[in-house]
Amino acid sequence: MSGLIILGIKGKLFDQSSSIENSLIQTEIMAKSFEELVKQVQTTKNPLKTTPKQILVQLGVSRRGWRVVEAVRQVLEKYEVICEPEFGTAWAYGEVEIKPKPRVPAKEGSTAEYDPTPRVSMLQAANLTQLSELSGELGLVTVSRDELLSSAIHKMMTHNFSQLPIMSGRTPVGMVSWRSIGMALALGRKCTTVNDCKEEATVLEEHELLFEAVKVILQKQVVLVKRKDGIINGIITATDIGQQFITMAEPFLLIEQIENHIRKLLDDKFTIDQLKGVRDPNDASKEVKTLADLNFGAYIRLISKTENFEKLGVLIDRVQFINQLDEIREIRNDVMHFDPDGVDPKELELLRRMVSFLSTINTVFKGR
Repeated sequence: MSGLIILGIKGKLFDQSSSIENSLIQTEIMAKSFEELVKQVQTTKNPLKTTPKQILVQLGVSRRGWRVVEAVRQVLEKYEVICEPEFGTAWAYGEVEIKPKPRVPAKEGSTAEYDPTPRVSMLQAANLTQLSELSGELGLVTVSRDELLSSAIHKMMTHNFSQLPIMSGRTPVGMVSWRSIGMALALGRKCTTVNDCKEEATVLEEHELLFEAVKVILQKQVVLVKRKDGIINGIITATDIGQQFITMAEPFLLIEQIENHIRKLLDDKFTIDQLKGVRDPNDASKEVKTLADLNFGAYIRLISKTENFEKLGVLIDRVQFINQLDEIREIRNDVMHFDPDGVDPKELELLRRMVSFLSTINTVFKGR
């Protein structure tokens, strides 16, 4: 999919939550394509604030697959503008700013190159304040240090929270949790206010590398997240990290199972010359000794031929099966390029069904 194709679709960049100032701009630019808007930023030097989700609407696509991320990057590079935070790794509903690329690097040696690294800001739990502003959802629940402990307990029980940030204005001064309350009572403290049973608060910047932040979160069990403007924007727990990694890991595990099942289905049915004949045309010199030396596309090319498909000895429709595998290949490409929006629920269900389908076929073969 080329950048020019997907970037030529027209749509709306700003949603109803945009500020009054941006609303004036919205009227003028809502009919322009994304590339035209980027060009306008480069020409006028006036930054535009939006969200990755709104950019997707502008592009006429639903998710940030690697092709979409690459196409956006190419357009930004073409007009010498940047998107901060990165379009490809920012939280889908988090604010990003499209602005002219700095002429002088902020630090010696910096190049303002595209940064595909997952960061803390991509997590929904790191954007609770902004989520509340955009959708009216609960947002970040806090307490003050002089607030009665009974009030904090009520809030935690009402929302099924294990902890709450203690704030003094915009500054976090600690955390109150079931653990800190239990420890204070065990030490014989008189706990009247939140301040009587607080514990230290750990704060991470939203631009922290996600995989580095995970180590801190697992150690501390809970951290607060601070935006560039100093606002505490979210709270991330070890549970949030566990759920995030399950979401990220499941597609990888399912695809691995699918590939293993495909190799098992094809094993011992083809000669080395037949395997070499379907290897990647762009890597014709690659040595091929077993099925494991071929990529997923090669498996599809191998059984696309009627005579090869018949060697499988399964009574299923060849065309439908090939089409399904081709869908799996497309999903696999997005997953392997780290899609920040995760796998679409329909695609995830397709992966699950294919695992079950192939498992059934190989189980039948095993029983022969």
